[in-house]
Amino acid sequence: RSLALAIKDLAETFGSDYPAAQALLRRSAGLKQAHDALLDKEETPSDDTIARLDAVKGKFNRLKQEALLANPLLDFDKLLLIRRAAGRMGLSANWQSNSSLPMTGYDNQLCTLSPVSPEGRLSTLFEPEGGRFVGDVDLHFDARKMLFSMPGANGRWQVCEMKADGSGLRELPLIHEPDVDNYDACYLPDGRILFTSTAPFIGVPCVYGNSHVTNSYIKNHDGSIRQLTVDQEHNWCPTVLPSGRVLYLRWEYTDLPHSNSRILFHMNPDGTGQMEYYGSNSFFTNSFFYARPIPGHSTKVVGIATGHHGNARMGRILILDPALSRPEADG
Repeated sequence: RSLALAIKDLAETFGSDYPAAQALLRRSAGLKQAHDALLDKEETPSDDTIARLDAVKGKFNRLKQEALLANPLLDFDKLLLIRRAAGRMGLSANWQSNSSLPMTGYDNQLCTLSPVSPEGRLSTLFEPEGGRFVGDVDLHFDARKMLFSMPGANGRWQVCEMKADGSGLRELPLIHEPDVDNYDACYLPDGRILFTSTAPFIGVPCVYGNSHVTNSYIKNHDGSIRQLTVDQEHNWCPTVLPSGRVLYLRWEYTDLPHSNSRILFHMNPDGTGQMEYYGSNSFFTNSFFYARPIPGHSTKVVGIATGHHGNARMGRILILDPALSRPEADG
């Protein structure tokens, strides 16, 4: 039923750009019929029946991959991703950021998958030396270069830039002080770079200051750097909305139920007009990490809904749409 609903939705959304919808629905219905017939055949399925059921399930899984990967939005050659060993995932606790993570001890690489399917080939684009962390990847709008976070030459977290073919690696000249970390950056449409930094020297109050708070900064064309937010708590996961404004997760704390006061905010790239995007005065979602705009839609964003004291920012993938409603789960 879920697959049929997905196929129908793709057909309604993309029309002639998703031409195989009816054939896919017929194949799905045929497999369901074969599956149900085998289940009804015997009260206690024989080994042969179980083997035939497994074969039908295998065909169904292949059909599901074919149907969902035929989404026209996936019509590109390569997918950029991070590959990291499960022993040390390098994902911050929900009240922390990169500066609270170990800098080394990782088995991780920047990779490409091509074609974008389970049969695709995984190729290593960049592997940092010394087991250093690599993450927070932001692909440029023209897909020719990318930003990512990695421990830098001075032993603090820094933002690096690299071309899409793995060449031209460089560390960006941001706030290079011996006790400042810079990371989690994104490109702006005019070529400037927005990033987060621990330069305000603030700590999360409830953990005795050892979780270093990041605020947002901008690197201008002339190399000058300006602070955009002046918040007591973290700014996380900046990204650019279709409107050109910057979306980010902001944690409030003072005089609030702070376990439920991480609110999606947005602002102009110069730091003006900071306001709620979703979730003000709401107990849901507690946190919404890695929010990204959905291509082709003016307001929908997708991200990971998770809790206050969760580890590794794990949770449910949700779509939020403030055009429907902004509080609680109404959007």
